[in-house]
Amino acid sequence: MNKITIGIVAFLLIGGYMITTDQGYDLKDDAEDRKGFLKDFSGWVVNIGKNAKEVGGVVKDQDWLPEREFEEHTDNDTAK
Repeated sequence: MNKITIGIVAFLLIGGYMITTDQGYDLKDDAEDRKGFLKDFSGWVVNIGKNAKEVGGVVKDQDWLPEREFEEHTDNDTAK
């Protein structure tokens, strides 16, 4: 496994743990809590995807190239 995959899995596990503890779900004994957890966790993952898509769109639309208002240098220029 590469580091990115490990990071994503760790992020999802920590997020799932935080949802479980915040909502007080008892995943071992209560089927309703498991359903509630799956609903909350899947909603959280969907929101992450929507936010990533939005951020990616903003990043794509940015002008990443520098302005052409600088002086052109030739190969024969020397540092002084």
